[in-house]
Amino acid sequence: MKNTFLEETFEANFSEQNQSGFSYEYCVFRNCDFSKTNFSEAIFESCEFIGCNFSNVQVSKATFQEVQFVDCKILGVRFDQVNSIGLSFEFVNSTLDFSSFYLLDLRKTLFKKSTFMETDFTEANLTDSVFDSCDLKQTVFENTILKKVNFLTSFNIKIDLENNNLRGASFSLSETPGLLDSFGIKIQA
Repeated sequence: MKNTFLEETFEANFSEQNQSGFSYEYCVFRNCDFSKTNFSEAIFESCEFIGCNFSNVQVSKATFQEVQFVDCKILGVRFDQVNSIGLSFEFVNSTLDFSSFYLLDLRKTLFKKSTFMETDFTEANLTDSVFDSCDLKQTVFENTILKKVNFLTSFNIKIDLENNNLRGASFSLSETPGLLDSFGIKIQA
């Protein structure tokens, strides 16, 4: 395949480029600017994005398998349009504001020290996932499967208990008001 890259390291500006259909395996991307890049139908297998700007990237039918994002800016990305077969990634110390994970199977996904301002997890399956020290301000959980999700160290949590499956999920006591908000219940110390 002409546009296939194996075990390479990139540190470049890809902003607004067309990388549609490209394939990357065991690659590392450091401090790359991918803003507004077209990655439609691209394949990323066992890749790392470190310190990258992944904002407003087009990822329609792109494949992400065992991909890690560390210290990345990921604004407004429609992950709900990716190829869901074999989908697996993790996010560490990244900003994922205004992104969408609608309907995705994200079981056992690690989200660590990241922000999710107005990020949409509607109808996603997050069973056994971990939100470690994440800011979930105005994050949308609607008909979301949150079974056994660990939210213990996360904050600004607001989840409607009636419209989500939370069986076995873990929360810190300080975040319980955000769980009761939909009932109009106020808790004071």
